[in-house]
Amino acid sequence: MKLISSSAMLDSSVPDLYRNIPGCTVSVFSLTSISTRFPISVNRVAGENILDLVQQLYSKRVRNEQILCFVGSVQEVHENCALIKSIAKGAIIAYPLVQSQSAIDQEKLIEQGTLLFSTTVAETSLTFPCLKYVIDTGVINMPVYNIELERTELKEIIAAESTTKQRLGRLGRTQPGEFDALYNYAPGEQRKYPVPQICQSELVNIDFMLRKSRLLTDILDFQEYFPNKP
Repeated sequence: MKLISSSAMLDSSVPDLYRNIPGCTVSVFSLTSISTRFPISVNRVAGENILDLVQQLYSKRVRNEQILCFVGSVQEVHENCALIKSIAKGAIIAYPLVQSQSAIDQEKLIEQGTLLFSTTVAETSLTFPCLKYVIDTGVINMPVYNIELERTELKEIIAAESTTKQRLGRLGRTQPGEFDALYNYAPGEQRKYPVPQICQSELVNIDFMLRKSRLLTDILDFQEYFPNKP
C-alpha cells in the first residue's frame, strides 16, 4: 500500500512519525518555493482598519474583481458583513464564507459576490475566478485547553507562517494580485507551522472517544505518534 500525504502546512516532524512504524519506508518531496502565474504585490498596513481598507479597494476595483478578507472567527465574519453594509448604506454588500456552509452554497456566494469575508475555510478548498485583493488580519481564533482552569477557551492567536503563505497563495492564479497584511510581526513572532490541535486539546475527551470507538483502545497506545510528548 502506498500513502501520499501532501500539505502546505505539514510540520517537518510528521515524516518521522511514519519512520517509526515497522516496515514503513518514507520518501519526502518538498517544494522550496511555488511561483504563481501572475505577480503579487505585498503591502504591510499594520494598524489599518479593515473596513476602511475594504472601502478603498472596493472603490478602485474594476469589473468583476473580487476582494477576500481573512478574519479570526465566524462571528467576526458576520459582524464585518453587517458593518460594511451599514457603513456604505447598502452600496457595498459582503458575503460570508464559513465552514458550516455546503459546498454548493459556497460556490454560489463566490459566483455572485465581489466582497467576501472568511475564516480558514477559504485558504485552500475554494476557487476564486476573479480574485484581485486579499486582506489578512493575521490572527485565528482557536479553542485551547487551559490546564490551570481545566477548561477549553477560545483564544486569538497569531497565524503561523504557513497559514499566511496559504492565504497569499490564493492570489496570482488568474490575474495579478495585491496582498494587504494588517500586521507587521517581528522576526520569530510567528510560528513556522500551526500548533497541532491535539497539543491544545483536553486529552480526557480524546481518550474517551478512543475508548468508545471500534478500536477499543485508549490514548496511551498512540503516545509514540504524538507531535510532542504529553
